Amino acid sequence: MAQIKTINGTNNTYINKNMLVSIVNLATKEIQGVIDVYQPKRLKFRRFFNKNIGKGVKIKYTKFGLIIDIYIVIDTACEVNDVVYRIQQNVKNSITTLVPISITAINVHIMDAEKNL
Repeated sequence: MAQIKTINGTNNTYINKNMLVSIVNLATKEIQGVIDVYQPKRLKFRRFFNKNIGKGVKIKYTKFGLIIDIYIVIDTACEVNDVVYRIQQNVKNSITTLVPISITAINVHIMDAEKNL
């Protein structure tokens, strides 16, 4: 949950990491050519204890902004460069319009390619 607190006349924003992961997941799945975010099979039992494991998104906070790593499964019939560019733009637009935070990098990792039925 995002909280905005005012301390001594300055606004501080606190954002839950789960919220950012959900935004990135939704923005990624909106792009045509993305079959799904990558979810390693060996980590499925660990997702029971920690929701962020296996969601295909890794977010790291730095003093310069967010570094976002997205792991995806892509359709074999699509152009890779186009899909990756559209993912980066959609994720950037989705996050910056919803929360006031800067983004340093959005890295897209293609983990698998499948034929979309």
